[in-house]
Amino acid sequence: MDPVHSDKKILDVIVVGAGVVGASIAWHLAHQENVAVTIIASDVGGTATPKSFAWLNASWHNPKFYYDLRRRSMARWKQLADAVPGLQDVVQWCGSLEWDLPAEDLAKYETGHSGWGYNIRRASRKEIAEYEPWLTDNALPEWGLRITEEGSVEAADAATLMVNHAQAHGARVISTTVANILKDRDCVTGVVDASGEQYLADHVVLAAGLGSVQLCASVSIDLPVTGKPGLLIHSKPVAQRLLKGIVLSDKVHMRQAVDGRLLAYPRADDSDPGENAQATAEETFAAVKSMFRGEANDVELDFFTVGDRPTPRDGLPILGASGLEGLSLAVMHSGVTLAAIVGEVLTNKIVKGINDPALPAFTIGRFKHSATVAGKLPAADL
Repeated sequence: MDPVHSDKKILDVIVVGAGVVGASIAWHLAHQENVAVTIIASDVGGTATPKSFAWLNASWHNPKFYYDLRRRSMARWKQLADAVPGLQDVVQWCGSLEWDLPAEDLAKYETGHSGWGYNIRRASRKEIAEYEPWLTDNALPEWGLRITEEGSVEAADAATLMVNHAQAHGARVISTTVANILKDRDCVTGVVDASGEQYLADHVVLAAGLGSVQLCASVSIDLPVTGKPGLLIHSKPVAQRLLKGIVLSDKVHMRQAVDGRLLAYPRADDSDPGENAQATAEETFAAVKSMFRGEANDVELDFFTVGDRPTPRDGLPILGASGLEGLSLAVMHSGVTLAAIVGEVLTNKIVKGINDPALPAFTIGRFKHSATVAGKLPAADL
C-alpha cells in the first residue's frame, strides 16, 4: 500500500469498532491495494464480542436469504483460519447436538434445513451418548439433531488476531472513543473523538455495536437497534475434554472453549438473566453441573458476564449503505457468525464498487418509515 509504487489515489477508510465484526472489516480492507485503514476503538476485542457464546451456525428461525448469508460466512471463516496467523487455534469445527425445541419443531427444522443443503440429521439417544460420553443419562433426550458443520470461535481472541494481522499489513490502531461523525452536507468526512480531535477519511464504517446508535444519531440517522441482554457463564478451566461439540439442550446451551472453560447460558429464558443475574448464573451453572456424570460434575463456576447484544428491530443485520455518502453500517446480532462474510462483502463494496447480491436485503432502507437521513433515504436503499 506504498503510494510511491502506484499512481492510484490512496483510499482512506476509518473502521469504528474493533470487536469481531470491525476486526474482520479492517483485516479485509488492509489486504487491498491503495487502501489506508485506521481502526478507532476504545478496546481491541470490543464490548459485546467477549460476552458472546460465539457459536458459528446457520441455524433455526432464519429465512432462506439470511440462512444463505450465514452459510457463506461459515465458509469464509474457514478461509480466514488459513489466512490469519493463529486463527486456526481458536476456531473449532466441532459440530453440535440439539434438543432444545419441541419434537415437532425439531422435525420441521431437520426437514427444512436439510432441504437447503445443511448437514443436519437425526441422532438417537444412543448416538448422542456415544458422541458426548460425559453427559449423564438423565440429560439425554430420546432423540435430537446432529449438525456436523457447525462450530465455535474464541471471538475476542479472533478479533485481536485479525487486528494484529491488519496492522502487519499497514493498518493503524487508535485507542480512543468516537463521539460524533463528521459530515459536510450529505457526505461523511470522518469522525471526532471524545476529546474533540478529528480524524478525516474518504469512508467511515460503523461497526461499534450499540455505540453505533448514538453515532448515527449525530448525523440524523435513526438506527433501529436495541440491546438485548444475554447471560454467559464461564467455568474455571477444565483439563479434561468434557464436550466434543456444542450441546443445545432443553436446559442450557453449552460448549467447551479452547482454554478448557465450559461456557453456557440458560435456554429457558433465551439467556436474559432477569433482575437477579447472580441468582440466574448460579441456577444456570447448577443445570450445567447436572448434565455431567462422575468427576466431571466437580467443575467450578469462575465468573459470568451480561452483555447487551445489538439487535436490529427485525432481527436481521443492518449492512452497507447508510443513506449518506462515505458511511457504511455493520450492526447486527449474530455478529460472530457473520463477521467473516461481512468483512469481505463490505470491502468489495467500498473499495471495488461491487454490490454483493445479498446486500440489498440488509440495508437500513428497509426501515424507511422510521429511519431517515435528512428526511429521505435514496431510492436505491429503499
